Amino acid sequence: SIVDVPGHEKFVKTMVAGAFGIDMVLFIVAADEGVMPQTREHLDICSLLGVPAGVVALTKIDMVDAEMAELAREDVSELVKGTFLENAPVVPVSAVTGEGIELLKGEISKLADSIKTKDAKGLFRLPVDRVFTMKGFGTVVTGTLLTGSVKRDDDVVILPSGKEAKVRGAQVHGETVDKAYAGSRTALNLSGVGVDEIDRGDIVAHPGEMEATYMVDARLRILPSAEKPLKDRQKLRLHISAREVPVTVSILGGGVLEAGGEGFVQLRSREKFIACPSDRFVLRGFSPARTVGGGTILDHRPSRHKGKHENALERLEKLGSEDAEERLKTFLELRRHAGLTPKEAQAALLVTLDDARNLLQKAVQKGWCAVADRKAQRHVSLSFIGETAAKILSLLGDFHRENPLRRGMGVGELRSKFPSWLDEKIVQFTIERLIAEKKVDSEGDFIFRSDFKVSFNEKDEGLRTLVMKIVRESGFEGPTVEYLAEKAQSQTAAVKPVASFLVAEGELARTKEGFYFEAALMDGFIIKVRELLAQKGEITIADVKELTGASRKYTIPLAEFLDSARVTMRKGEVRVAGPKGRVQG
Repeated sequence: SIVDVPGHEKFVKTMVAGAFGIDMVLFIVAADEGVMPQTREHLDICSLLGVPAGVVALTKIDMVDAEMAELAREDVSELVKGTFLENAPVVPVSAVTGEGIELLKGEISKLADSIKTKDAKGLFRLPVDRVFTMKGFGTVVTGTLLTGSVKRDDDVVILPSGKEAKVRGAQVHGETVDKAYAGSRTALNLSGVGVDEIDRGDIVAHPGEMEATYMVDARLRILPSAEKPLKDRQKLRLHISAREVPVTVSILGGGVLEAGGEGFVQLRSREKFIACPSDRFVLRGFSPARTVGGGTILDHRPSRHKGKHENALERLEKLGSEDAEERLKTFLELRRHAGLTPKEAQAALLVTLDDARNLLQKAVQKGWCAVADRKAQRHVSLSFIGETAAKILSLLGDFHRENPLRRGMGVGELRSKFPSWLDEKIVQFTIERLIAEKKVDSEGDFIFRSDFKVSFNEKDEGLRTLVMKIVRESGFEGPTVEYLAEKAQSQTAAVKPVASFLVAEGELARTKEGFYFEAALMDGFIIKVRELLAQKGEITIADVKELTGASRKYTIPLAEFLDSARVTMRKGEVRVAGPKGRVQG
């Protein structure tokens, strides 16, 4: 795309929207007026947006004499010195006489032929710079197609609103096409969305490929012409693609950015906007409405930075690398708590989905990450997996020291020790990894360190013997832990872990009401219940009372214990055989 830039200062906003993502600029300076303040600002903006090339047209050449024309040319040469236009052709032209027009066309054509075709394989992104209705067609949006491609009948989404639509047709430079590619001025006829549901600056994309954000990390360059240093927390206007949003600039590392200086910043807004790594942007003031600087987006979905930012600065430096593998490695560290799916890697690296998958596969092979969630293909940094593993081992170590008689910690209890925002699948993956490495073992829902063994001191051993004796003598009138403590002349806090250990070791059984029974006694009870079920087909509470001789206080908990052991299943007022209620051969 070629964009004609200068114009009145009030059109700067329009110019920024049009200049985003263009390939070359036709930079116009009127010979009778020379270089104006807005001319300098337009050149600054083109430089900040990374416009790679251009042609300078010195217009109205018929209105000045040869001396004035030469002065105007010298002004232009001085203006473009040290910029991307320093070696650009300067063509004097007149719209009235036609002087230089053919030469200008030739220079534009020559430069256009030399520009490399943009990659059409990446994410499809079309920033909307115009939206209108055409009779017989409906909603039409136009813009410069930044990356990827779009074709007729594609499903698309309007961001940041999330409104879905379908492409009814496409035009490139006024001609109807089946498919539009990156770098072209594109018009899309959309169905399913009204003109009042799309704003200038919105992004048209394929569903599920991009997400809106409230903040970005970026490298910012302040213009040498800036009147004042940029202060931390200063409020400015962010121009990115065709959108303008108010932002607060947080200077990472603190301090100020002087005129002509560079630094890393975090741009925060209360409005959603769309950005991708490597996108160029411009920052302008509110009053006066002047361009302050601009730069490149490095991270489109960062965390809010705190502290002195040393780690953040180091990682942002790496995100500026041309090496996609190096950037992926850095993104894996930046997204260490959540990891990256192939689609998220695609958006972060601006590559095809296949390329993103291949890069992630290489990262696994190099030991940078592991697939913590197979279904979602979520890749998590191995350094974070290592940190999570260390925390699990530490938590289990603390648990074992505080509970020397408990076999292990409940998996649910262990997960609760981690922040709620951490995906439990990452914790589960780490547990499985520790088990595979023989650093951790599990039994049922309990997990424990492989090097842990329950240890009884002399006092605990005596309490264990006493608890077993009390429970055995109680028969089917199972004691509670409080009763055990009273009979053993001990504290509940001392008896409870002993009783829990005996349950875990299979020496005692416990009902949900907290009654303890000798396991051997319960085994005999279950055998009798199975035999009775084989005879009658069902049992009642009265049958349980007859089999045990216990009072109703215990018969109902005993019956419910049979249900929980799947020996019986309740059916109204009776119980029938459960999966484990058949007489064992």
